Amino acid sequence: MVGNGMDVETSLSWRGPYWYVGRCPLRPASAHAENDQDISLMGLFDRSLSPPQQLPAAVIVDIQDIPTEKRHPFFLWLAEEIRTLPCDVPLYVLTGSEDEPVDGLRPMAILERSVPDDILVMLICIHQRALLRSEEARIRRRIFGRVPGFGAAPHYTGGSGLMVVGVSGRFLEWQAASSHNVEVVGAFDGGMATEFMAQRAFDAVVIDSTSEDTIDYMQQIRRDARFASLPVLAVCEDPEDVVALFRNGASDVLLGRNRPDTLNRRLASAIRLGKRRRLADRVLSESHMWLQQQITVGGLDCDLYDHYLETTANAMAARGLDLWEMRLSPENFNIPASTAEDRAELNGTLLSVADATSRDEDLVCLVRGLGPVAVLKNEAGTLRLQKRINSILAHTVMAP
Repeated sequence: MVGNGMDVETSLSWRGPYWYVGRCPLRPASAHAENDQDISLMGLFDRSLSPPQQLPAAVIVDIQDIPTEKRHPFFLWLAEEIRTLPCDVPLYVLTGSEDEPVDGLRPMAILERSVPDDILVMLICIHQRALLRSEEARIRRRIFGRVPGFGAAPHYTGGSGLMVVGVSGRFLEWQAASSHNVEVVGAFDGGMATEFMAQRAFDAVVIDSTSEDTIDYMQQIRRDARFASLPVLAVCEDPEDVVALFRNGASDVLLGRNRPDTLNRRLASAIRLGKRRRLADRVLSESHMWLQQQITVGGLDCDLYDHYLETTANAMAARGLDLWEMRLSPENFNIPASTAEDRAELNGTLLSVADATSRDEDLVCLVRGLGPVAVLKNEAGTLRLQKRINSILAHTVMAP
């Protein structure tokens, strides 16, 4: 059981082989497929294996398992292999405090190599969803445009920020390790941190305290839905505490004193991931407002909706995923609508219920000529949404 409060659902992930060097995570039983063939990247690099055909679920590289003399050419080769993929995939570098940083790669996360298998699989699921959300945000911005004068919530606004929690006395060290265009702000404890984080944007958190306090502060941050998926790096002096920190919400654990250049790369990858998450959240929030505005003019234009469906379906197909459209008409829920007024009222009710119970990366809108619809990223999502709508309608007294 991972008690970190992060939103993880394997049905939102794509299946595929892991590309790995030195570490291939164990698969959850529900995610295993007989045709998955995990790929040793060193075998590909040495040309002893055939190139894979299926998009990888993730690329995982433990730099300790790459011979020193091969590292530079290997990283150049891997960067080119990743560039040829049809879409983004999670890339992880597993490292230790004394390992030299990796040049030529932009990993989604740099992780302490002793991260447990189940936590690594969980992080892959979280990061796959983050990529799908970013892709959804880009598509919506391109197709639907902007909302003039849109004002984002305070925790979305401002430049990049790094929150440092704890009183270890190493604040200047964190400032030195972070990028010059990242503002570093300190907080004594988790409560003060969440207060600051509600007032402006932060893209990552470092908690530098005792293991017991670090777990307490992480849980305070994770309990707040606004920060549940924010990258949180926990500082740790004792190797025996690493697993407990991962299991209680750490996105990464900084064990011992890291080399300054290695620490800089680890902070940069966490901040880059957090910024990507924040920008996607902001665009999806803006898009939700725009779609709500379309209801007042009779719904989204049908041609624009078809353009969205085609673009999104093509993007999903690159990962071997399907797009699922769910018509939210009264007859699909066995609700009689004898008059046009009844249908209009029921359409509004179904649209409202679906909007309240779906994820923000799911498209829920009114389409002119079609009525209310929900577009989801997998079949399990449609079944889950239908079950939720049926449950709410069963406890709602519909006017005769």
